[in-house]
Amino acid sequence: MVQSVYSSAWASLTAKSGPASGVHAFVGKTTAPTAKSVDASGSTTAAAPGGDSVKVSKLGQALTGMAAKAFEHLDGDSKKQLETLVETGRVSADDAVKGLRSLAKNALFGRFVSEAPTTTEEDAASARMKVLGDKRAAAMKAGPPKDVADALNALDRLGEAMKSGAVNQEDGAASLAEIHKRLRDANTQMTTEKLTGLTEAENEEDHRLLNVVFGSKANRFADIDFGEDDHETSSTTYKIQTKDELDAADRLFAAGFKLENNAMARFAADFDIPGLGKGTMPPWKSFQPLSR
Repeated sequence: MVQSVYSSAWASLTAKSGPASGVHAFVGKTTAPTAKSVDASGSTTAAAPGGDSVKVSKLGQALTGMAAKAFEHLDGDSKKQLETLVETGRVSADDAVKGLRSLAKNALFGRFVSEAPTTTEEDAASARMKVLGDKRAAAMKAGPPKDVADALNALDRLGEAMKSGAVNQEDGAASLAEIHKRLRDANTQMTTEKLTGLTEAENEEDHRLLNVVFGSKANRFADIDFGEDDHETSSTTYKIQTKDELDAADRLFAAGFKLENNAMARFAADFDIPGLGKGTMPPWKSFQPLSR
């Protein structure tokens, strides 16, 4: 989980490379002061105008800012699942909030990587990466080296011959051993350039350039002031989420929380990122039937 934000952003880079109001799922806004009492489970009962009472769950009390906005974009099953984890004590309300904020920042960073204007440094690095990427793609299209391809073809022919009975078991075993030796010999002579189309120096350059682009975007994202929505400032080590947020997200998923749809992408699209504004809301995508 700690690496999820980096891997997803890296994927965006190599490929190219919102908010609703309060948490009305728990309690609506009131227009007058209310009296509150806390039951044994930690939930709060608020006396609403007119004498009605509304029970506010522990998670409902804790959700604020960015986490609350992210929660509102979850589907019904995910909301229920998260609330149950908190009510049963499998995760704390604090972890649920920080974990949601971690997922929210991850999604916002993904959108930032895709949509934010690039710097001159990023453009130069990306242009060079494209040249190296084209070389790699050409090598992959060409297929394996001839000696490897010949050995693999011989292996296929031998398999068919043994299956049809044209080659007996003893001769087949001897031929198989010879083909394996050819493949081992080819493997010892295999170089990075033969595999990827790039020299060792070019491979190292490609990784360095990727770090340049990713690092530049991460630093610029860390400088964004999300105001009251960001209740923990970015650290010097983790520029997208804080360590507390990352650890909380890990505990959230370890407790069984599953998010099997693109709710966070929809949250990010609906979020007014300073300097970018809101994005285009994608349609729902889910591995499971959605409960809205």
